[in-house]
Amino acid sequence: MASSSTTTTTDASSCQWDALPAHLQERILSLIPVTELLPVAAASRALRRLLRYPAFHALLSPHRLDAFFLLTPRLAVHPLSRRVLRTPPLAALCPPSYPLVSSASPSRLITCNTLHFLPPIPDGSYLLSVVVKPPPSSSCILVAVTTGAAVRSYTLDTADPSRQWASRGDVPVSISLLGNAAVSGDRRQLFVLGRGPDALLVFDLATGTWKVLPVVMPQGLTTAHLFVYDGKLFVVGGVERLGEVERVVVWRLEDEKEAMVWREVGVMPAEVFDELVAGRHGSFWHFQAADRLGILCLYNAVDGRLVMFDAADGLWTVLPRVSGLDAEESGRWFGHVLEPEVELLLGQRRPVIISTM
Repeated sequence: MASSSTTTTTDASSCQWDALPAHLQERILSLIPVTELLPVAAASRALRRLLRYPAFHALLSPHRLDAFFLLTPRLAVHPLSRRVLRTPPLAALCPPSYPLVSSASPSRLITCNTLHFLPPIPDGSYLLSVVVKPPPSSSCILVAVTTGAAVRSYTLDTADPSRQWASRGDVPVSISLLGNAAVSGDRRQLFVLGRGPDALLVFDLATGTWKVLPVVMPQGLTTAHLFVYDGKLFVVGGVERLGEVERVVVWRLEDEKEAMVWREVGVMPAEVFDELVAGRHGSFWHFQAADRLGILCLYNAVDGRLVMFDAADGLWTVLPRVSGLDAEESGRWFGHVLEPEVELLLGQRRPVIISTM
């Protein structure tokens, strides 16, 4: 027994953190979400120096749950901790500089103030999407579309020295309105849901052309939101009957031999649905959605209810309720997601917990 105890003690001492080479420490720490590195930085000066080293920052990669789903400029849902956090004041996000469009990963947020630094958007148009180009480029492509049945499109490449909006193709079908735009995994296409009539549209960012995919949209679909995860396209939406949302379903687009079809892959459990609708069965008809890397948050702004869906495991989670928020105001902010950046590790910004489950 004494020999066994001695061996255990020796093995433990031989695996001390300080004995590991610096590059191994960096690799291990880079796997930890940025917000969870904050207490690590407080543990010792040596760790704090390592976390602030630019070479370490280059190793960091986005964590699926570590993001801030904005409710207001200073309030966000944090899926990793299942908490609502008070985020530090950001001058760029203060009203009246409301967010217009955003990309979730990597985070890019286009606000009303941003428009002052861009060429004027073509008349009768609004911003549909911002797409960050694949590495090594860090520039963006902005996509604008017109309103009305005949939809025209324009793009602006922030890397283009001309800084001019380019006229692109028209949507080939008559559409009453466009839903959200989901960016393909290779960042070369936008998937857009057309409503009135329902149609799944694809916009090619390189050629500027649109096409309608030959797929029948789910029956009774309302309040729909497209998102991409692991190379697959999903849509989440309410299923409506007689003007009432009866349930919330997630479908995945499957390209089968005969045709493209939407396959049901998840139904919101009854207890989660009850939380989302706040007991307003028969009068509930609308929720908002935001997504990032397969994490989907649904928000009932009127009643301050939040739920989450993880496309990786198909699980639904009830998130903390929020109160005291103006429904119209928070509705303008929800839908935009920010990633924690190295400023947190540098001690320049730090989120504050205001509520938990």
